[in-house]
Amino acid sequence: MRKRSLTNHLAPTVLLLVSLGLCVVLLELATGYLYERAGLANGKRTVDLYLGRTTEIRSGVKEAEKASIAPHPYLLYVHTPNMTVDGYQQTNSLGYRNKEFTVEKPADTIRIVVLGGSTTFMWPYVKNPADTWVARLETKLQAISSKHVQVINAGINYGTSAEALAGYVFRHRFLQPDIVIYHGGGNDVLPLFFDHYNPEYTHFRSAGSGSNPRPGEKRMLANSNMVRYLYARWLEPVGSVVVTQPFWEVDPAVALERVRQQAPIGFERNLDSLITLSKSSGSDVVLFGFLQARRQYLSKNAGAFKGYEDALIVGLEKNYEVLAKVRRRHNVPFVIPAQDRFQDDWFQDNCHLTPEGEEVKAQIMFEELKTHPQFLKGATASTSPTH
Repeated sequence: MRKRSLTNHLAPTVLLLVSLGLCVVLLELATGYLYERAGLANGKRTVDLYLGRTTEIRSGVKEAEKASIAPHPYLLYVHTPNMTVDGYQQTNSLGYRNKEFTVEKPADTIRIVVLGGSTTFMWPYVKNPADTWVARLETKLQAISSKHVQVINAGINYGTSAEALAGYVFRHRFLQPDIVIYHGGGNDVLPLFFDHYNPEYTHFRSAGSGSNPRPGEKRMLANSNMVRYLYARWLEPVGSVVVTQPFWEVDPAVALERVRQQAPIGFERNLDSLITLSKSSGSDVVLFGFLQARRQYLSKNAGAFKGYEDALIVGLEKNYEVLAKVRRRHNVPFVIPAQDRFQDDWFQDNCHLTPEGEEVKAQIMFEELKTHPQFLKGATASTSPTH
């Protein structure tokens, strides 16, 4: 009787355990399917950071921009090296938007480093790296020089002058550039939207949650689709790499008043330091002003800026005043991209251009650099640079 009773209890228990096991397997398969197809670009990127994996970069402007950056212990964030997407290799092994090159500058080479934000880096807005204004500038300068010309794209998406300065101090200056171009001023407007302005931008930007999982999390994430999916959904809104204060939570009228009242001290400090350090390392510096669409088109393809047009315009005017002041102080060129050289339909949003616009931007900088001593010395015999 006891054996039969034990058997009678054991069979349902085994059946229950088998059923639970099958449910877990089916749930794992289902969540694995969902995980692969869910958007959750930021959540997935955080899971990849926890697992020490390289994030898969997918097409799409907002998701791609977030997924293309990785945390850094003292540069805040950098672009992911060896990034291939949209049919092209977008970054090399050093994270620059160039073909491979050595840190040590080769002999008989004119090396230019271009610093700036997304209007310098220009991915995902321009898919082919050869169509960026930086690459087209290299082609134009190479045509007038007997030396090898290398123009390095050191732009970083959403980068302010703070990221440009930090990147130069710890990375870019070791490339031994002959010329440093700084193309910026746009992203440095947004810190003026917020109160308690701090020249170090600590009121505007901070490090994200990081990439160190808690004990046990890495093992669970590595072995369970369900855990990965739940974590991706949970972490999607969390800034894992960098946290930037959302300007759209500031009333447009308040933003405009703050821009009018606050001085862009941080922008001026950063430019002063960047130019001083560049010159002390033997590099010439060229300042290249930020270009944004005309007022009536500022929010046409950038709905988040609706209502902030005046604040953006006043802020950029202030930053242009800083650029002009710094230019006089350090006696460096300041190139202003004339608005009337650009067609309105070349703006993909408030500031990112189509390849046609990039070509004009490259031409403007070429007109400045073609008479630089580096190119007068290295001009080809068949080319006579003109003013």
